Amino acid sequence: MISRVADHCFWTGRYLERAENTARMLEVNQTLLLDFAVPVNQQWKPLLIISGIHDTQWEPDGETVQNHLTWEITNPVSIASSIASARENARNIREVISAEAWERINHSYLWMQSAHARKLYQVDRSAFYSRIKRINQLIAGISEGTMSHDEAWDFIQLGKYLERACQTARILDVKYHMLLPTPEHVGTPIDNAHWVAILMSCSGYEPFRKRRPGSDPGLAVADFLIFDSSFPRSVRFCLEKCQQAAHSISGRPVGQPGNEVEHALGSLVGWLNLIRIADCVEAGLHDALTGVIDRIHEIGDAIDRTYFDSQAGLSRT
Repeated sequence: MISRVADHCFWTGRYLERAENTARMLEVNQTLLLDFAVPVNQQWKPLLIISGIHDTQWEPDGETVQNHLTWEITNPVSIASSIASARENARNIREVISAEAWERINHSYLWMQSAHARKLYQVDRSAFYSRIKRINQLIAGISEGTMSHDEAWDFIQLGKYLERACQTARILDVKYHMLLPTPEHVGTPIDNAHWVAILMSCSGYEPFRKRRPGSDPGLAVADFLIFDSSFPRSVRFCLEKCQQAAHSISGRPVGQPGNEVEHALGSLVGWLNLIRIADCVEAGLHDALTGVIDRIHEIGDAIDRTYFDSQAGLSRT
């Protein structure tokens, strides 16, 4: 596979995942604010930080943040921008993805440009975000059932799970760095609501309750979202999927890294397999999560250097 095609496959998977993640965060945050009186600094600004937007020239109120993360086409993490970028990447690789997958991606892009999408956004915000999530889940299901699981598929999975791992780590990092309540708030309904919101942002509330019945929110949630080996949005699970995809591309067995990407993924997965949540807390959970995020970014850079022509393709963020 030539590097240009691999590049587009990787970013198709990554942008589709990004659109779903953004929709899920916005929906959960809106619901949380309806149910609880959340302090102003804990309402909408954290969503910008999770998305990598740290400095804005405007006050991050609800409508402004939702519009910026939904419709702003110049914002590379907005839903509209992510779906448009996914569609543009997919358009360039129509020869390696299935016709059904392309038609669904293109249909989703056209729907986002329609008056119907704008009307649904204005009338029923929750239904709009749910629609975006279903769009991505439908594309994922169609792609899995209609595409050959070859190199193109492996690069799509690599982009998808790398984006997902980074998002989960960012959500937890913001919780501990910015949203962590003062000691007298620990265990209160508002503190528990934040933990439930984090689980829901990662579609993890039901799996958490089934796997850990009776567990109190807090470190149990952090442990679940970082280290759980079977939950499909935990950091560990996602990075193991990235590792499997990278080794499938090279044909080398997992555990026998042969390039920069495989070495970086093997090192980070090995660290996650050895460390415990108590070790992270003792060393500083914020620092540990920041380190994981930085290493995921380094893996992304290594993927670009190893597989892609950095002078070709679309602008990437």
